[in-house]
Amino acid sequence: MKRSTFEKWVIGMAVFGLLAAGAVQPAQAKTDPDTLIVAYNRAPNNFLPGKTSSLPNIWIGMLMYDALVIHDNQGKVHPGLAEKWDVSADGTVWTFHLRKNVKFHSGRKFTAKDVKAHFDMWQSELPTKSKISSLESSRIIDDYTIEFKLKYPNLVFLNMISQTEWGYGGIPDAEAVKKYGADYGVLPESISGTGPFVMKKWVRGEQVVLERNPEYKWGPAFYDNKGPAHVKRVIIRAMPEEASRSAALERGEIDMDISLSPKDAPRLSKKQGLAVVVKPQNSIHHLGFNFKKELWKDEKLRRALMYAVNQKPIVEMAYNGFAEPSIGLWGPGVEGHTPKDQMAKIAPSYDPEKANALLDEAGWKRGADGIRVKDGKPLQFTVYIYDELQANILTIVQEQWRKIGADPVIRQLEYAAWQNAMRASEHDMRYVNGTHSTADIAYWFICESMPYPNHMYWCDPKTEEFRKITVTTTRPEERIKAFQEMEQDFMNRAVLIPMPHSTWLVGAWDYVKDLKLHPIHGMYRLMDAKKVMK
Repeated sequence: MKRSTFEKWVIGMAVFGLLAAGAVQPAQAKTDPDTLIVAYNRAPNNFLPGKTSSLPNIWIGMLMYDALVIHDNQGKVHPGLAEKWDVSADGTVWTFHLRKNVKFHSGRKFTAKDVKAHFDMWQSELPTKSKISSLESSRIIDDYTIEFKLKYPNLVFLNMISQTEWGYGGIPDAEAVKKYGADYGVLPESISGTGPFVMKKWVRGEQVVLERNPEYKWGPAFYDNKGPAHVKRVIIRAMPEEASRSAALERGEIDMDISLSPKDAPRLSKKQGLAVVVKPQNSIHHLGFNFKKELWKDEKLRRALMYAVNQKPIVEMAYNGFAEPSIGLWGPGVEGHTPKDQMAKIAPSYDPEKANALLDEAGWKRGADGIRVKDGKPLQFTVYIYDELQANILTIVQEQWRKIGADPVIRQLEYAAWQNAMRASEHDMRYVNGTHSTADIAYWFICESMPYPNHMYWCDPKTEEFRKITVTTTRPEERIKAFQEMEQDFMNRAVLIPMPHSTWLVGAWDYVKDLKLHPIHGMYRLMDAKKVMK
């Protein structure tokens, strides 16, 4: 698919509701009219907010939890569980005034005690705690007022606690967390949030069944529907294989696929009654080295592998045109990215001659079989991946690396097993599909975030200093400069290998209405979603 065609898809199909104008009658659903069945390419494994940075956990969790604040699709912050908030003159004290009409799925009333309990746990126990590193302490003023004391004023505290920032700020029922302990978020019966949907059933590796919360009436202002949700039930089916998802969609067994196969999208878009929706994604896809492994101490080797990657065939073949080559790491729509013309002078572009020269300089000599050898050891390493699209991408990269004398092995695992392998540091390299709203996703690469989500085990003083500036400065220009310098430093030292920026690619039957795509999380909360039948 050519670039001009891709642009037409993005402009013409950026949100659902394309066929809702009345001229075209919607198709007749084969599924239950009260149930929205959604396919996703990965299965969730934990629903405690802040426990993991896993996208299926986060997206489904957002349907069950609320946070103090939330961003809309345009990036504006809105009240969530907090009706309003005040900030002290010096920017270090934030006081949140909470809604008084909110109940958990358990029937308990939501109060400031639940907020404090979650933030205390987040701050002390959860692997995503670096998100709120500026928080010193929290204090309950009364049942519906809580005060946060920061270590220093900064520009990002509100953003960090927003539900949009990976759902970490979602507030669980403190009594349920206390009751179930380590099993909270793992056992279906443990889960109790305040969100628009309630956990009904969870079959590990297969599906999650959520039912509408009939008492939910505190939806954010940017939704047309503040609650309860229109659909009575949502079923999220884990379907790792692209062909299986596409076939299920085409047969009407599912209403939508939110991880649509790029190779099937053009064909499915021609089927009457099916809509294929494309929206640019704030992605941060990359190949990361495991810096615990001695092999990657060699910067020339890392740089050679960067020069050997040609993103053009990846975009054309693996993504079928539904992606853009990356220049640098941060997404081009994210504040803090280095301008393309500047980054192009820094980030290595495809140059196999340079790759071979670097490997020669580093002492990697070609053997009789074409594989390079150094100190008696062949240039072999294992790259861990977790989905079919990544397998398609790495098949291309694998061949590119073999041309310069490397012998990579690709190991694909089910997502939960992949996460365990990351924590156990089994991998030499790993591929990650990631999305982000700001360059604050840099917390993935700091010492405090090891072993997860920093499964590159990159712990570097320079990176730590850049990160510190971004979360402590009160000057926007200084924050942006620090992010740009971090990004440039990653490229200069070949810390990781950026990969193409992808799009949200969703297929749905045209009777599914009002599903607006969010640039970070794709399908977002489902408050306005409905099925309109003939």
